This record gives sequence, structure tokens and C-alpha cells, in this order.
Amino acid sequence: MKTKKFTLIYLFFTILAVGTMFMSFSSNPPDGRTGAPGEGACTNCHNPSNPLGLDGEFSVTGFPTDITPGETYTISVVVRNNNGMAQRNGFQAVILDSNNNNIGDISTTGGNPTTETASNGREYVEHRPAIDFANNEVNWTFNWAAPAEGVSGEEVTLYVASVVGSGSNGNSNDLTIEENFTGTISNAVGTDDLEAVAKVDIFPNPAKDFFTLQLEGPINEKVNVRLMSATGQLVYAQVDLSLDSTTEIPVADLPSGIYFLQLNSETASTVRKVVVE
Repeated sequence: MKTKKFTLIYLFFTILAVGTMFMSFSSNPPDGRTGAPGEGACTNCHNPSNPLGLDGEFSVTGFPTDITPGETYTISVVVRNNNGMAQRNGFQAVILDSNNNNIGDISTTGGNPTTETASNGREYVEHRPAIDFANNEVNWTFNWAAPAEGVSGEEVTLYVASVVGSGSNGNSNDLTIEENFTGTISNAVGTDDLEAVAKVDIFPNPAKDFFTLQLEGPINEKVNVRLMSATGQLVYAQVDLSLDSTTEIPVADLPSGIYFLQLNSETASTVRKVVVE
């Protein structure tokens, strides 16, 4: 009798622990489940057999095939459950370079989805929590800032994994889907080197409160100036600056670190590294 009682207690707590884990994953998924190189997949935790016959597909908009360094893109992952049998949806995504390292910076404007940087240095955007389908559809939107100083021709891949959840029997009746999308970093403007036609001086560098950008070139030529953080965030911009001018750029309110100053004309461009102390 005592053995039977202990068995029932053990079974109860086992079920409770498993149920808690499933609820935890729907609120905050484990990192590294996008199917990207070196990672696991949603099927590490979810039954891959899809016993209820759920259907699901997703489309991605906003991720470019031609990536401009320093540009910020708004990306939407739209998940659909056309047969209406699913209850809720969760997802996770990561963006990697050709060496399978994190590239650029992901940000969100609301509380769900959100971002998390794992111990492997990869930045994930993911559900927190999973949400119910509305009209058989769920839309996840986030922003990605391309690196300010990209290598032309570098391939960048967006890996996306999604769970179409039945809402019943833990994770045994769900459908998991994965897909990836690839873009290539290109030049923002003309391929010519701006410094072939103009003299570019930056001082002091490193800078504390401000640095001076001094340009000497054709008077009728104009450039757009952008200062980007190492993660691709725009921190300063000025348009139609004369190629024969001197400009002070404030940096006193910026965190210490490495920044990239982009100078783009209609036909040429250059990037300079600036250190803020």
C-alpha cells in the first residue's frame, strides 16, 4: 500500500514538472531551436509526427535579398493555420553571417516578441509568450539593423522556426516548421572610393565630447553623413553636406566604443572608424 502511494505521488509530481516545463516553453522558449547550424530544433521538445494533422505555413516579408550596410529593416513573420485546428503559435529566429556568427542587431518595439542574447553570442528574437491564432493567422514583427561596415558579397541568413500548437496534450500534438532566407550585403551607393576625389580628415580620434569632420573636395558635390554603432544603430545623421566643409559631430552622450562614419555621395562612398572614449 505504501509503495503504491509513493508511486502515485511520484507520478503526480512528474506530470506536474513536465506540464510546468511545457508552459514555460510557451512563455519563454529555450535558446538555439531555430535549426541554424550548430543548433537544435523545435522537435527537440515537440513531437514531430503531428498526430492531429495540423497544417501550417509562414511567410517572411522585409528581409532583403540585397542588404545595404547600416540600413534598418522591418521584418514580419506571418504564420498561418489554414485548417483552423491549431490554437496558438510561437516562433524563434536568428540572423547569421556566412561564418555562422551573429550579425547586425535585432530590436523590437513592443513586449512580444522580444530579444535575448545567448551565451554563444547569438541574438534571438522570439515569442514571449506564444499567442493565439486570430482568423487563423499570427504576425510577428521585429527590426534588424544591418552592420554598418559590411563586406560586399557577404551572405546573411535568417533562420526561422515556428510551432503551430494544438493547445492540448502538452507538446505531443503540435506541428513544427522551419525555413531560412538569404540576402547578400551590397554597397549602399556607387562603388567608387570617395577618398579618391576628396580629402577626409577626422580629429580628434579617439574622441570624448565631439570630433571634427573636415572635407576638401569639389564644391558642388554633396554627401550624406551617418554615424553608426558597431551593432548597426544609427546615432547621428546629416544630409547634403558640402564636400568642402568642416563639421563638428557630438559624441558626449554616446557609450564608449567603436563607431563607423559613413560618407555617401551619388557616385562614391567611404567608411571611417571612430573611437569614442
